[in-house]
Amino acid sequence: MKPTTIAALALASLVTVGPSFAAESTVPNTTRETAAPAKKPSSLALPHHVTGSVMSVNRNAHMFTLKAADGSTLTLNADPAVARQLADLKKGERVKVTYKNSKGQQVATNVTPA
Repeated sequence: MKPTTIAALALASLVTVGPSFAAESTVPNTTRETAAPAKKPSSLALPHHVTGSVMSVNRNAHMFTLKAADGSTLTLNADPAVARQLADLKKGERVKVTYKNSKGQQVATNVTPA
């Protein structure tokens, strides 16, 4: 085959397959009013500690974003115990958070004022 034929076939396959990738939605499902809190992580998961300022709180999704002292940003899911505390968590508040990595998520297991 000629190089131009190979290039044309490759382009045709990309044009055919490309829309299937674009069809996948990355928009979160907002049909539910509230999401369930994250499941309690395994007791074998190692705890991590971070202190920082609350940037945002999403009570419906049981999540909050924290800007750590080193400048990094963490989006944490709340376990059932911490989910109850989200009503009192305010933007700008300094907190110390204990969290565990569980199934690809960072799950907050304890939040205390710093």
